[in-house]
Amino acid sequence: MNNLKKVGLTALATTLVTSASVAGEMSISGGAALSYTGLSTASDANPWAMGDSIKFSGGGDLDNGMTVSVYYELDGAAPPSGHKNFDDYNLKLGMGDMGTLSFSGDSSSGSGVDKLKDIVPNANTPVYETTDSTDSGLIDASGNAQTGQWGYDITVGDVALSASYNGAPGGSKTAETGYAVIYSGLMDGLELSAAYFDDGDEAENDTMGVKYTMGSLTAAYQMTKVDYTATGTKDQDAKHYGVSIAINENFSVSAGQQDIEFDGAAEDEKNSGVGASYTMGSISMSGGFNKLENKGGSTAAKDVEASIFAISFAF
Repeated sequence: MNNLKKVGLTALATTLVTSASVAGEMSISGGAALSYTGLSTASDANPWAMGDSIKFSGGGDLDNGMTVSVYYELDGAAPPSGHKNFDDYNLKLGMGDMGTLSFSGDSSSGSGVDKLKDIVPNANTPVYETTDSTDSGLIDASGNAQTGQWGYDITVGDVALSASYNGAPGGSKTAETGYAVIYSGLMDGLELSAAYFDDGDEAENDTMGVKYTMGSLTAAYQMTKVDYTATGTKDQDAKHYGVSIAINENFSVSAGQQDIEFDGAAEDEKNSGVGASYTMGSISMSGGFNKLENKGGSTAAKDVEASIFAISFAF
């Protein structure tokens, strides 16, 4: 398997070296951003934070008709180091009708099951975010190592296909593989999707979903199963659904809910939330309210409520 990785890297490197860039550029983006996250379980913590990321994007055309692009995000690191890190970066080779080959240096794959991790629309943030650090009921809830991950995406007619592969996901796992398919040819505005993820002998996961857009309204329903190999780990069956409405070109609202059944647990975990976003020229604002009940299926777990607000200025 290491030989395959070397061949892939050599092929990509050869293409980039032998095909001179005809036109390319690197751009830097950033902005001023301020956020508020108030948690019912952390009333003594400061809820205010400031954005601290700078994004670098570059790319160009190759003389063989292909395109190449690269992306880096520089942001603050957690204590104790406190120094800036490039923690999200990737390289993509566009091959026209043959699709796009990508390599994720760290945390930025976008291929395979990342395409269908969550298809439910929201105007602010997913209902399972912010309340805690564990996102259960998703196809990659058992893990999805994006450092060193290869991806491939192609669209053929009304079918979009995506795959990912990581031969060295870390720990004691074997290779991770993910596949996703989206079909949009049944009727206007309707997308049917399915994905499968083999998490290196730890779990086999799958998801199916349907999304429909009609005018300013988008609604989606998704079912996901996380099936662990180890008998001591609770399998998860999740249902996630929601709707988003664009009131006008600047203002959108959404509502959603996720119910997760843990094998053998007394109750289902429930994540619910509402959100809104508004754009006024170079100013963007978003906010919402998320609630977590019966975390991990436990009736003894405290409910967690999160109040969320963010404002950013583009210049």
